[in-house]
Amino acid sequence: MKKRQSFSVEVAGQLKEMIRKRKLKPGDRIPTESELCEIYEVSRTVVREAIMRLSSEGILVARQGIGVFVGEQAVNRFEVDWDAIRTLPQTIMVLELRKAVEVEAAALCAARRTRNDAVEIRRLMEKIDAEHADPSSTKVIYDYRFHLAIAKASKSPYIYELLKYMKPIVTPRVKLSSIVPEENAEKYYEMIHQQHEKIVVAIEESDVEGATEAMRYHLETSINRLRNLVSNSPGQMKEAAAHAPGIVASLVKNIDSEGEQKIRSRGRKH
Repeated sequence: MKKRQSFSVEVAGQLKEMIRKRKLKPGDRIPTESELCEIYEVSRTVVREAIMRLSSEGILVARQGIGVFVGEQAVNRFEVDWDAIRTLPQTIMVLELRKAVEVEAAALCAARRTRNDAVEIRRLMEKIDAEHADPSSTKVIYDYRFHLAIAKASKSPYIYELLKYMKPIVTPRVKLSSIVPEENAEKYYEMIHQQHEKIVVAIEESDVEGATEAMRYHLETSINRLRNLVSNSPGQMKEAAAHAPGIVASLVKNIDSEGEQKIRSRGRKH
């Protein structure tokens, strides 16, 4: 049974639809809080949450002492349904989009990075990989700063800005503890570090093909871990998490050998 959307999500959706249909245009002031409460028959708390949600997406802009207005960039925006990504299948689709963008970003980074870029990417990788965050309070994709650094060093501002915009969308809400049992946490972090290292070495060596393959493999393994959850429990994340520990225990031990061999083979050529 599909979980009912919260009232704030519904109000935000109604306002988005009015903007999409041009009933509210960029620069228009939206109704006041009290007017929205009356229109949608909800509390001020619900209205404020809806406005905060749309403001965080850049759709609405608050002007102190004046009111809340439709942002200039509110129309024809790239959008992903925030409520939809609470399900694992939708999360995977968004990660597939991320892979398409980031594999190219890694290739461009290897081709265009400066010496300082390479130093900063390695520094950031080592900092993030040394943190070993608590899986119970960390999302599956905890290394997004590392990926943003690579996108920035690609010297393609559009790729970098797109990934920055997508950050709250592409970062799954699944906690690491949902797919990594405590006894396998260190192995998991070591596995991610090895994948990061291959990406960084390829970038440092200006190895475009190596960076492409290493980034593709890194993201594909993340997607495959979530696909395993979907295949074992096709419902909501909460349901999937209950089946996770046994799945990931085997995933940590049995990393895709074919993908690893490709990367090892690439490394021997350099």
